[in-house]
Amino acid sequence: MDDRASISDLARAFLTSALGVLRRESVVPTPRFHPFLQVGRDYFGDSLMGLSEFVALKDAIAERHPRFSDATPHMERDFANGYIFSFLEAFIAEVSLNGEDWSPDAASFDRCLASLVSAIEAESREVACCREVSNLTTASGEPLEFSDVTIIPLTAPPHEHSREAVRTIARVIPHAQSAPGRTSPDGWDPPHSIVIARDHSSKPFESAKTLSRRIERFLLIGRLLHAGTCDSLYEVQGETALVRWYTPTLMHFRGSAGSLWAPSMIRRTTRLDPQDIERFDGLSEAIATAEGDPQGMLLSSFGMAKHRFQMSYHQHAWYEQLIDLAIAFEAALSGAHKTDVLLRLKTRASALLATENDPVDSIFKDIGILYDLRSKLIHGNAFSEKGLAKSAKSITTVPDDSPSGEAVDHAVDRLRDLVRRALLARICLAACEPPLWNLDEDKGVDAQLADASTRDKWCSTWRAVLERFDAHGSVDRPRTAASFVSPEDR
Repeated sequence: MDDRASISDLARAFLTSALGVLRRESVVPTPRFHPFLQVGRDYFGDSLMGLSEFVALKDAIAERHPRFSDATPHMERDFANGYIFSFLEAFIAEVSLNGEDWSPDAASFDRCLASLVSAIEAESREVACCREVSNLTTASGEPLEFSDVTIIPLTAPPHEHSREAVRTIARVIPHAQSAPGRTSPDGWDPPHSIVIARDHSSKPFESAKTLSRRIERFLLIGRLLHAGTCDSLYEVQGETALVRWYTPTLMHFRGSAGSLWAPSMIRRTTRLDPQDIERFDGLSEAIATAEGDPQGMLLSSFGMAKHRFQMSYHQHAWYEQLIDLAIAFEAALSGAHKTDVLLRLKTRASALLATENDPVDSIFKDIGILYDLRSKLIHGNAFSEKGLAKSAKSITTVPDDSPSGEAVDHAVDRLRDLVRRALLARICLAACEPPLWNLDEDKGVDAQLADASTRDKWCSTWRAVLERFDAHGSVDRPRTAASFVSPEDR
């Protein structure tokens, strides 16, 4: 009898015995709408571990690979119990979802057995992260492959949205529906897409963190290029096999602080097309060149600027977003000196970011208003609705007819765009050859920007870097965002 046949017979015998125990404990059959069991939560593992069939299957698995041996170092050793419980739970879910007989003779047995054998023998496992993102889609409505992620637009009508999202993720991570339990994790601010990152690793838990950071970096680049309001709603992490050690896990993001409530009252949808692949790769390479290898640095000023810019998309309240963006703006442009920070921000931003569509006086004025709001927030000052709306509506990019709530979000969006372009300018000025303004330097910057010819050179240089990968449109302020209740820009 070959090894696979032996495992098959032992697995079949174990299922027969285990299903009998679980029936007596009223664990199975499960409801078809919630067929996902978890040892320690839905049934007691000791009820099965004492079965002779469990012990026999465990011993057979342990003989298949040296990583199950007692002689294997602790941090490298694997344990058969986890795979047996995963096999059992996968079989129960498959039988329930497919309406099959509750018996090892069900058609699902062969699929689950093949996954068990593969999991036992594999040196590494494929792990995936699937994140639902609002205000993000593709120009064609079809999936789009980037260098290290895949974008799958969700195009179903509203009443089918949740099912489509679940099915899309479950095609990558089987039984991903089990991650949120009996609650729905999604929000509603269309259009939505699922952003998928996947890789093989012998350490799936560490790999999932790396993949999540990969998606976050992809969104950073997309936000820098397109100034979109795309928010991360939730993410499912897990292995892509039926039988696995790392079961599907749900991660919530603060931007989804309400099942039907958008974190922002305005929307600027990002629509990606195949030309964006070159733009994303180009900006990613520019960031890598600009950052270099920051040896000995726990966190650089530029790293803080990126982090706070990204955090502003995860914050739910406008005042938290504004504080994050103010910190990001200072980290990107203010330099090491802590005196006259506001004046330095105004002059540097006006010199580097001004365009025909966004002149110097508008930037100068708006930074002053935004930093007045920031100072009041930092010092715990009270805000009246009328006073806040008045300040917000005095910003040059806020539409005159905006309701008070939307006006505040337009004001936050203005600061976010200034931070976005400041980050792009710093990246490009550090990535050009030779570098004009390294990320870790600040000496002499104001003198350079005070000289008209040098200032013009710096402005033309950072724009030229973006033009190399067809991203010149990112230089200017973006189109005015639509109201979140409007059908515009859906």
